[in-house]
Amino acid sequence: MNSVSEFPIPCTSHPSRETFSSIDDVAKDSVRFNEKNIAEEQVRRGKISHAPPPRRPTMMPDVVNNVVNGVSSMARKTSMWGVYEKAKTKGRDFQRQKLVQFIFEYTAYGIMLAFIYLVLIGLPIWKGTVYWLYWVVAHKFVMIGGFAIFMGLAAFYAFIPLFILFEKYPPDRPANHNPADDFSVRDTALLIPCYKSAGLIANTLDAAIKIFPPSQIFVIANGNSPTPLDNTEEVCKPYVVVHIWSPIGSKLVAQFVGGFAARKFKNVLIIDDECALPPNFPVVSDRLMDKIMCIGYTIKSMGPNSTRGTLCQRAQDLEYKLSGLQRAVAGKLGSATFPHGAISLWDRAFLLKTFYKHPGFGISEDWFFGHASRLLGSRITMCTSIFVETETPDSVFFSSGGARGGFGEMTIYKQRFMRWNFFFVNGMFYNLAYLIGSWKLGWAEFGAKLFVFQELIETLLYLTTPFVLPISFIVRPTFCGYLLAATIGLYFINVLIFNEVHLRLKGERVDSVAAYVYYMPYKVVLTFVNVASCYWSMFKYARYFAKRHMKVTDDAEAIEIVLRLEEGDQIGQGKGRRMTVSAIGTRMSVTTGADTKGGRPLSRVITNLEPIVDPNSEEHLTSHCLAADQNSVPIPADGGNSVGFDNVDWVYRPTRRLRPISTISVQAIPGITNRVSTLIIEEEQEDGHDDYQSKRRTSSANHIV
Repeated sequence: MNSVSEFPIPCTSHPSRETFSSIDDVAKDSVRFNEKNIAEEQVRRGKISHAPPPRRPTMMPDVVNNVVNGVSSMARKTSMWGVYEKAKTKGRDFQRQKLVQFIFEYTAYGIMLAFIYLVLIGLPIWKGTVYWLYWVVAHKFVMIGGFAIFMGLAAFYAFIPLFILFEKYPPDRPANHNPADDFSVRDTALLIPCYKSAGLIANTLDAAIKIFPPSQIFVIANGNSPTPLDNTEEVCKPYVVVHIWSPIGSKLVAQFVGGFAARKFKNVLIIDDECALPPNFPVVSDRLMDKIMCIGYTIKSMGPNSTRGTLCQRAQDLEYKLSGLQRAVAGKLGSATFPHGAISLWDRAFLLKTFYKHPGFGISEDWFFGHASRLLGSRITMCTSIFVETETPDSVFFSSGGARGGFGEMTIYKQRFMRWNFFFVNGMFYNLAYLIGSWKLGWAEFGAKLFVFQELIETLLYLTTPFVLPISFIVRPTFCGYLLAATIGLYFINVLIFNEVHLRLKGERVDSVAAYVYYMPYKVVLTFVNVASCYWSMFKYARYFAKRHMKVTDDAEAIEIVLRLEEGDQIGQGKGRRMTVSAIGTRMSVTTGADTKGGRPLSRVITNLEPIVDPNSEEHLTSHCLAADQNSVPIPADGGNSVGFDNVDWVYRPTRRLRPISTISVQAIPGITNRVSTLIIEEEQEDGHDDYQSKRRTSSANHIV
């Protein structure tokens, strides 16, 4: 898959036009350069005529080479401009007014109260759902049979992962290993979205540069500020990696920006800022084939500085490893529901496509990435040969202090109650829609739906627990006590086998105190945390959904960052460069490498290419578009008219930032094109108004050369 295949260029306005899959390939295959210097003669005669038949090509000067690459970049940028224009139009009327938000929120509260009273309580109108549920359990419900079904499902989902083993560890890299010579990482970039991570990012980069060349590492710091919130950039400088400051405080937007910043690479590996890659970390990009466009990695919980951590962190270690094996078996049977948010490997072009399906929620973004991937027809599999370290909260309810990267929660309660579980209830509707309406994975769809159904059942159990569990203990206390003990025993056996067989074989066994004494009470407590969080999140939905949440691809500010980076990438090249988008809105600027003055308006170059059809067959379209004379006549950067340019078929006039020396004129290839025009738009955003100034050059007649 080509690294820029998501930016097709229409090569004609004919109804049966072809679309190029790669702008870079088009630039290489169809742009030729004449070695003969005809510019002076053309100027002397007062006009520029069509180019003679192309001669043997010569090596392009650096200036011309840069400009030709600029043509490719501008065409790609043009497609983003179309998205940007749509996003601006949609964004103007997208958000609800404050009054409407207020009405929406308190109407939702009223509906909740009405539901609680009229449906659950009912008195004095009727006895209510709670009473009738008690009556059914006491008089009609066959408790033994019902809970037998429950135990059967629990056993199936708990023990099916134990039928596979972890992969073997990859071999160690030699001491003199040079990442630049490693073929396995050549087409993969490392993206590290981070927020106030100056204290953490050094350890992450120390590990990363042993796997990736510095030029392939992108640190995307973000925050709601025109300037960086800490000195993460200063920490990154000695590592000579690419640092990007994104002035929107969103991990999702940072991933979106990173996906475009790394456009020269086919794949991207996304990790959290506290993830330390092991020295023998395998970049399994060779597995990204067919319907597999995303690969997750197994992770393990660690304390600060790669220590074993507290009992709570060691229990999370067991939990994360078991979750990794569950995802692995799901990937083998069909597809995992989603990869771990801490680390995942993506086909870059496919990752950008998922943003068009991702609803744009800043919470549980990893779950929605998995959902969008499956909707688009991608399987999600796991690499279990290595465990990637990630730092986790050190306690369930009360923290001992310290700091963490990312969202920075220091307790599991805050992490899961406030964030991880927020979309449990809302996700039921996405899962139901997926179970019924999505069938793009072929045979793998059945395995994928098996584990999506598990998520649905778990959420239903959380929602019914406050009613069914107390009623069951009231009706049959002894039986329910035995059943609860049997359930805990079932999961204890599951943990015992997993720890003593799977993790022992892998050399990752968790100590007995954490696994057999602490873990089961820990999971029981977290179950009740999950139950409470479902009801808390439903209450918070009223305020959360009072505001509309747009997709990243509908967010003009996010797309503007990408456009600014496109500008900056043409100015600053090389390793260790800095790309900083310093503001959003009225005068946003980009600096790359060295500081430059801000206040530059966005410049847009729209290129319309219109190759002619074969005179003998209107169905045949040419595959070549442009030819350029390497000794072309420069065009003034101020846009002024030059003598003799009336008949130029196509003129590429870069914006001021590229300077006049980088200007070339492009002439028609014999038998190919007769009308190509370039429209340059400079957008001014002052006082909330858009003022577009355009300059266009085009040939006056259509004819075959």
